[in-house]
Amino acid sequence: MPENGDGSLLKGRKSQNVHYMSIPINRVSEGEYSDEQSHGDSFHRRNLFDQPLGSFKGVNSLGRFASSLRRANSFMNIDVGSDKERTYFKDGQDALFDPYTLAPAADGRRLSHAVIRRGDISVRPSMGDLYDEGALYDEPESIIAPEITEQAGSRRPTLSFQDLERTTDPDTHSIMLKQVETKDGKVVTLLAGQSTGPQTVFNSVNILIGIGLFALPLGLRYAGLVLGIPLLATFAFATFHTAELLSRCQDVDPTMISYGDLAYAAFGSKGRAFISFLFTLDLLGSGVALMIIFGDSLNALFPKYSVTFFKVLAFFAITPQAFVPLSVLSNFSLVGIVSTLGTVVCIAFCGLYKTTAPGSLLETMSPPLWPENMTNFCLSIGLLSACWGGHAVFPNLKSDMRHPAKYKKCLITTYSITATADISTALLGIFMFGMGVKDEVTKSLQLTEGYPRFIYVLISILMTLIPVAKAPLNARPINSVLDVMMRVSTSQTNAHGGVPRSNRIISSLNGLLINFFMVAISIIFPDFDKFIAFLGAGLCFAICSILPCIFYMSICSDTIKPWEKVSCIVIIIISTVLSVMGVGAAILA
Repeated sequence: MPENGDGSLLKGRKSQNVHYMSIPINRVSEGEYSDEQSHGDSFHRRNLFDQPLGSFKGVNSLGRFASSLRRANSFMNIDVGSDKERTYFKDGQDALFDPYTLAPAADGRRLSHAVIRRGDISVRPSMGDLYDEGALYDEPESIIAPEITEQAGSRRPTLSFQDLERTTDPDTHSIMLKQVETKDGKVVTLLAGQSTGPQTVFNSVNILIGIGLFALPLGLRYAGLVLGIPLLATFAFATFHTAELLSRCQDVDPTMISYGDLAYAAFGSKGRAFISFLFTLDLLGSGVALMIIFGDSLNALFPKYSVTFFKVLAFFAITPQAFVPLSVLSNFSLVGIVSTLGTVVCIAFCGLYKTTAPGSLLETMSPPLWPENMTNFCLSIGLLSACWGGHAVFPNLKSDMRHPAKYKKCLITTYSITATADISTALLGIFMFGMGVKDEVTKSLQLTEGYPRFIYVLISILMTLIPVAKAPLNARPINSVLDVMMRVSTSQTNAHGGVPRSNRIISSLNGLLINFFMVAISIIFPDFDKFIAFLGAGLCFAICSILPCIFYMSICSDTIKPWEKVSCIVIIIISTVLSVMGVGAAILA
């Protein structure tokens, strides 16, 4: 895709009823436009991440990776308006976007208000007319300069974005727009995706590889190797298949950007409301699990202080982030990614360092081959399925791709990486500790003697940083829901151009309330394995297996093949049975 900002129409680009065009970004006001021309690119500030570094250059520079991650984190949202057909559209056809991340945003700015004609103070056309030649060239307030029609050869538009000097990616010279045709024939215009394949894989892996990874060894202990490994592999294959089904649903209508959009297309407003409820439980549950792991990790290092003490401490550790902008939180979330991968490396290092069991890969423990009882097997269902829950954001990630047709290849790469990490961690833990493995494999490491002293401190630090980095991102969408329910908006401004103080105070109190609830629930339900098993069996099966199949049968009813329908029904039935078994065992345990 062009990055030169020449504003030319991209001729011949049509895929799935999608047409593209590129327009330059006007980051300065009208009065400064001539100065911009004279100084060329001098106003574009380049930072360290924008410099070429090996394979990280151009559209795959580190700066672009950071921007892509910020957009991915912004997609973690809960739809409040259940009667809204499309999450990121106003009045059904005017796309909404965040001017700082240039990503779709439910409470963002109208795209039609951002596109102007160079030299005009403000022209706000209907984006539905963007590609209509009568609107482009004949109307007196056309968004294409009339004099352009007199040029020989071709007519080149002089569209530009209004002042976006605060955008998170100042090195971006132009923006891609795409005109798409919906299933019912309506033509709308929205921002084209910006993420490359590697960036999409990175964002997807970041979503899938979470703290559920550290409960997998216990899942194998409960299920036994004979049933556990095939079960883990089956969950990986099944969720890969359902992720592909979500992608096919989006191909029917490219304006369906979010998971909530698919729910609305399948079930109407009740479907969107139900999905919002599930997402709220999922985000709240993930936050609670992070608080549990925070307390357990520090308690293992400082046993004289109770787990409850450290969970209360976690409240004060995550509270400052409630007042931090998303752009900062997104960058800080990289700490969580590094900490998770660093912990996996520490587990492997410890296994190779220690020469005697338990806790060694050189002298392994005997792993269980079969489940001890039916309750344990049912608990393993939730533990082994919890690490595959990324479908809530997958539709957004596909929509954010520069080349959505490559999404399946990205899925294959994503699941290959994730499955390798998950299965490796599960096997490392079960062979190192056998039947003695704890609910968190890191806790087993911290309670086992024979490792270098620094490793105990390092693991505690890494496991503490993960909740500090990720919990605020989980709480943010719930905070937004409370703000909407209380009719408080931190985006609306007063007569002085600032956010009303009362709005800021109420929104901040909502953030504190959410953090308090996460800590309180983690104290009431302190068992990490039972909580992860409940989330995996109750929510992951619903969001990642059952609903995608229902969406596919409903949205793609005209093209679905008989054997596909049968396979979807089989997946729904089996997933429902396993979900009931897993949730029941988690509650009884």
